[in-house]
Amino acid sequence: MTTDEVGQITGHDAALARLKTKKAQILYALEHLPRGCTVEDVRRWLSKQGQVVPSRPYATPIVNEWRARNGLTDTAGHVLLTPELLAKLDEVDKGVAAHTAPAPVTEPDVTPALGVTPEPDDAPEPHGEAKPHGAAGFYAVALLSIGVSVDTSWRFFEQRLGITDTWERVALFSVMEAALVACGWAMRGGVRQNGRPGPARLVAWALTAFAAFAALSLSGPVAGTARVLLGPVLGLVMLHLALGIEIRAARQRTTTWARVGRELRERLLSLLGLGDDHRDALARTRDRAALRAAKLALASRWTPWRKARLRKALHASHVAHDPAQRDRMLRELGVLQHADKLAQTTQPAPW
Repeated sequence: MTTDEVGQITGHDAALARLKTKKAQILYALEHLPRGCTVEDVRRWLSKQGQVVPSRPYATPIVNEWRARNGLTDTAGHVLLTPELLAKLDEVDKGVAAHTAPAPVTEPDVTPALGVTPEPDDAPEPHGEAKPHGAAGFYAVALLSIGVSVDTSWRFFEQRLGITDTWERVALFSVMEAALVACGWAMRGGVRQNGRPGPARLVAWALTAFAAFAALSLSGPVAGTARVLLGPVLGLVMLHLALGIEIRAARQRTTTWARVGRELRERLLSLLGLGDDHRDALARTRDRAALRAAKLALASRWTPWRKARLRKALHASHVAHDPAQRDRMLRELGVLQHADKLAQTTQPAPW
């Protein structure tokens, strides 16, 4: 192996270590492998680089998407990797294909086709607009609850405001209920447009507070509370449940604060070593122990309890029984030993 090849391997290791997700590592491998590479080529290359090898079902859609984006859709007579064929390959890997398949599956040259984009007939159809199943019932209950509020307003205008004329009450008593319906309609439109109910929600809760005052003034604390809970409060709760179903069904864009919160959460998990990189808890513990052992091996002799901590880290990293883990620790040690020579490495011009 030449010096240039060694430098390239070290550069790949450093670049892959900086990538946070397994999808990013697969895309990195595709950019540095020959254009006609397959899924198995990507998995073997990542294995040689000391990375956790992604599963074939996980890597295949990513490779297919990359090939389609780069215009590599020529099948060259190979077998297309459809979802059905992928499921059969998984069954063969697990040794259960003979019990589940009605007929023996003939496997022609499948390996070169693992990176081929499926034809339009075999590709999954794009999902249409999601229908908010279950929201209609909540909308119906919200409308029915208006009846309780209508009865409260009708009696409140007569007994508390002294409006006894029937037509005058008909013209005035339903103002609040009409406003509640208008607020609910505006909240529904806001949710379907940008995923947020908008300022109409505050107006609806203000009207609910006034309805509570009217009900308590009319029927007292016990009966008035029942009128409020079964009237505008129940209607608003049902409306919010219906709007929540619509938001989840429509999958509208998240707000800026939601994106900020998600980004902060992901960075915190990455800082704690808990990023989603397809490692289990044992693998994370051993990887951290291997890095800790490499650092302690280079620490000065004045480091408190250096030898005891080094022995403990070596035992926790499982390097005595896992060649891959031992090789990972030695690569970490080599990088740390020669970190000062990184600036001396001559790189080709990027343009």
